Amino acid sequence: MPAEILNRQDKVDVTDELEAEVKGAVAIALQMVMGHNNYEVDISFVDDKEIAQLNEAYRGVPEPTDVLSFPLEDPDELVADDGECVEIADCPDCPNVIPPTEYDGMYYEFAAAEEVLLGDVVISLERASGQAEDYGHSLSREVCYLTVHGVLHLLGYDHEEAEDAACMRRLEESVMNRIGLPR
Repeated sequence: MPAEILNRQDKVDVTDELEAEVKGAVAIALQMVMGHNNYEVDISFVDDKEIAQLNEAYRGVPEPTDVLSFPLEDPDELVADDGECVEIADCPDCPNVIPPTEYDGMYYEFAAAEEVLLGDVVISLERASGQAEDYGHSLSREVCYLTVHGVLHLLGYDHEEAEDAACMRRLEESVMNRIGLPR
């Protein structure tokens, strides 16, 4: 199973449908970017207070944020370490998508083995609910987007430079289109 969900907050209702959509978003993001989904990602739903504590402890920023990612694998050894926008062949919105050939053998060995825990994604549902309202879309769309964003961070993508941000955005939107929650 590509995702395990732990709800550690009580401010926003977490339905079975939301959990299923988040699990689907993780599976599709991994499949589209890695070519398989033999990773597990732990997703924690928290409130603003808890994510603010985590944000201060790990990033030195004493305020809430919407999503944090905590990789267990070294992201530099995963997809995005070559400095280019690595994309995959079955991603219709990204025509240049090709699996990273230097990693194919390693990841297909993982595919034959058991799932590897990729890391944790922590999402403030309190923040996600407010953002969904601000952006005029559903809570499900916002939480799935934050999930995909967090998974891409676990895989080594970031948005510090404009080119990296554009790549990450294309991948996020491709996954969101694939799961039926486009912008």
